Amino acid sequence: MTEENRVILPGDSAGLYDQDWKKTFDLTFLAGWAVALLILFTTTRSLQPALLSDGPFFLFGLTKLAIMMLMSFAGGLLCRHFCRIDEKGYIITNKDSAFKINYTRKLQHFAAYLVPLISVSASPGSKMHPFGALPHLWESLLVLLAFLLLIKPIRENSKIFMLQFNSLDRPEDRPNTLKWIVLGNILPGLVLCVIFKQLFEQILEPNLVFIIIFIVGIGDGLAEPVGIYLGKKKYLAPSWGLDRRYVRSYAGSACVYISGLIFTAMFFTDFNSISQFVVAMAILPVIMTLAEATAPHSMDTPLMMIIGFSVLYAICLFN
Repeated sequence: MTEENRVILPGDSAGLYDQDWKKTFDLTFLAGWAVALLILFTTTRSLQPALLSDGPFFLFGLTKLAIMMLMSFAGGLLCRHFCRIDEKGYIITNKDSAFKINYTRKLQHFAAYLVPLISVSASPGSKMHPFGALPHLWESLLVLLAFLLLIKPIRENSKIFMLQFNSLDRPEDRPNTLKWIVLGNILPGLVLCVIFKQLFEQILEPNLVFIIIFIVGIGDGLAEPVGIYLGKKKYLAPSWGLDRRYVRSYAGSACVYISGLIFTAMFFTDFNSISQFVVAMAILPVIMTLAEATAPHSMDTPLMMIIGFSVLYAICLFN
């Protein structure tokens, strides 16, 4: 079996961060974020100028950003407690390591999707969270800032940011960790959350978006540790843009199905009708499980989201 076609097991290192960062995704990410900031600022100034002077809104956004960074910092400390690091600070593991970065990484995913959707009053007597897509886009940009601070020239010169990077840097994703997590998970996930949040608000069922987020964040998150420790029956999943193959398990996929049942049931009162709830309980867990099982490695989150959101929205629209 060639290097390109080999099966990558959880904990295996698939590469090194030895390339000049200016020739990698890191520079593209930096430039893209700066352009997005300029476009969003210009658009907001034209369409919703009052938002730019809404101090409580941006303060709340920065607070949520700080919480995200604190969670990843704690995840990095956990990784270093169980794993060795090399001279630059990267985690060293192999397929036989008891602790895997897969565990802490999913927590960061969950926080990234949930944070922009949390909307409360900034202080007693203040205005509610600004309505519309632009506020959600600003919060999404702040979420991406948490990942932008982890590009190679920053993390390799800061122990704090390297610790945060440790919490999501699966060795089997190297050297594409940041590229895959941003382009393959966070960015499409954030865009889908913003779009479907607006759609579900229009049909007066805004809280239903959390069903998909919880299935992806918690159900799919538990699928990895359950699969690693309890998944005796395995199957192979393709990778994103490479000939490598990654291992998944039927036990892990079962976690997604069970979470689909649990989280759909939890939001029973947020459905507009009993028929919507019954159809969602019958269809959504199966659809989400199939999406997780067939998606390429590091692309399962956006695929699960677009299929889950679309199916759930169609159920609500036509029942």
